[in-house]
Amino acid sequence: MPHATYQNLPGRVGDCLKPASLATTATVPVSPTSSLVFTTGHVGLDLETGTLVHDTPEAEFKAIFTCLDAALKHAGVRTGLAGAYRVVAYLVHVEDEKVMHEVFRSMAPGHTPTWCTVLVKAINVKETRAEIAAEGVVFHE
Repeated sequence: MPHATYQNLPGRVGDCLKPASLATTATVPVSPTSSLVFTTGHVGLDLETGTLVHDTPEAEFKAIFTCLDAALKHAGVRTGLAGAYRVVAYLVHVEDEKVMHEVFRSMAPGHTPTWCTVLVKAINVKETRAEIAAEGVVFHE
């Protein structure tokens, strides 16, 4: 019987979630030919060092989308961020929405996933302006 599999990114970003027994992705088989991939919400962590990136909105969103891209690819979504069919963003400041979309478009040009943006009072990680999750599909050959 098929079951969900949970993975963490190798390296510092994945290590951040291990103490809490949380995963960066869940892969759920939906048919013999495909599986859905759900990511955890990502904040702006540098993929190499695990340090928080929050100097500018642009840098923070680039770090977030870089982590999401890596998480999706690690779970088997070949095109990573460009293969996400749904994105959910939690923003502290409404004015960051434009920057977020600009950074996304620069990293996944021409890609138009469904998108939900929610304004929140705060993100659980202090000094961050956003947390973003994505969903993708793995097509089994």
